[in-house]
Amino acid sequence: MLKTTGDNRRVVITGIGPVCSNGIGIDEFWKNILSHKFIAERIPEKFQSYYNYKTGFYIPFPIIDIENYSFLGKCYKMMEATTIVALVGTELALIDSGIKENTNSAIAPEIFENSGIIIGNGIGSLNTGFSSYVFHTYGKILNDLPGDFIKPKFSRMVIPTTMPNSATAWISILYNINSFNYTINASCASGTYAIGEAYRKIKDGYSDIMITGGIECLKDDSGTIIRGFDSLGALTKSKDGRPMPFSNDRSGFLFNEGGGCILILEELEKALSRGAKIYAEIENFQSNSDAYNIVQIQESGEQIIRLLKSVIGTNKIDYLNTHGTGTEVNDEVECKIIKEIFGNKEDQPLINSTKSILGHTIGASGAFEVAVTALSIKKSKIHINLSDNNFQDLNLATKTLDKEINYALKTSYGFGGHNAAILLKKYKE
Repeated sequence: MLKTTGDNRRVVITGIGPVCSNGIGIDEFWKNILSHKFIAERIPEKFQSYYNYKTGFYIPFPIIDIENYSFLGKCYKMMEATTIVALVGTELALIDSGIKENTNSAIAPEIFENSGIIIGNGIGSLNTGFSSYVFHTYGKILNDLPGDFIKPKFSRMVIPTTMPNSATAWISILYNINSFNYTINASCASGTYAIGEAYRKIKDGYSDIMITGGIECLKDDSGTIIRGFDSLGALTKSKDGRPMPFSNDRSGFLFNEGGGCILILEELEKALSRGAKIYAEIENFQSNSDAYNIVQIQESGEQIIRLLKSVIGTNKIDYLNTHGTGTEVNDEVECKIIKEIFGNKEDQPLINSTKSILGHTIGASGAFEVAVTALSIKKSKIHINLSDNNFQDLNLATKTLDKEINYALKTSYGFGGHNAAILLKKYKE
């Protein structure tokens, strides 16, 4: 990939393709975010036969009607759920951006001449791997079980389906994109990292258009992944499943089996040349590491404070979309960081956590939240922080609000100490 010269390259978001239980496609997704539609369900009884969960709720993986996406052909039979989500999100984002007219239209080959694909994935779908392992190890024993027992199967595609790079590879294959494609893993910050690195590829002149975002599928037939988080004490114990970030009643995050959100980033002049609509402009991206603990945030917040000061610079922030998990320590540390950066409540930007509505989709969460931040800038609306008994020293959005936003900050923090922040601004000619 040849680097394009020029120091003033600007990067804009022109397409958004969300796929989650709260909505597939930008219109349904945004409507449900603004109306704070909350769809948590009780942990399935079959999961509880294996383990006594401390949490009682989760958000199921979205139901995708493959018949609506004929471009997948029969290839979806060789894909794990994360890859299907990535491809459906890509299709929706390309249509939203105007690069594609509809699911049956062709894309001019020259569109992707100087492009790339970077997707974030936190854990990725393990269901095929789990099932194949159980069948391989205990297959003879399982054959003797009653007929109504759901028997695992061995998939001959277990390797390509569980490869972390499968999603970006399939995007490249189905859309005939011959340039670079790869996956980024930074735990709960994976989606934000991927978008940030895609921004840098365009900013630094290595690409004109990027397909980016975050995907996740934590669904498995036994509830093993939910148990993993539950055993760490990370999941909400609330009576209705609400995680309530920045509430004095918080008790952990709401487990979401996953989904994905794909964004189209473009170099500004390329976007303008084809008359693209622009959601927001990306002004800056930075990342660093706590270098502290494999699952706990650094309680001093020292590295995050350093990161945010570098990303914000002298800009006045109107809106902060937080990491906001609803876990006891994380929210306390994040609150301390916000006060250190912005001061007292009256001097803070408007604050919310999209996880208060969507729950936590791990590797996809940052991408959903960057999309929400861009939409908030474009539509001049900020969704409610869905919580009660809130911290009194934070400027939380207690209802859906109309607000002109010039600069907005999105932050993400992941297991392992991965910290990332993206600064977005309103596009002005």
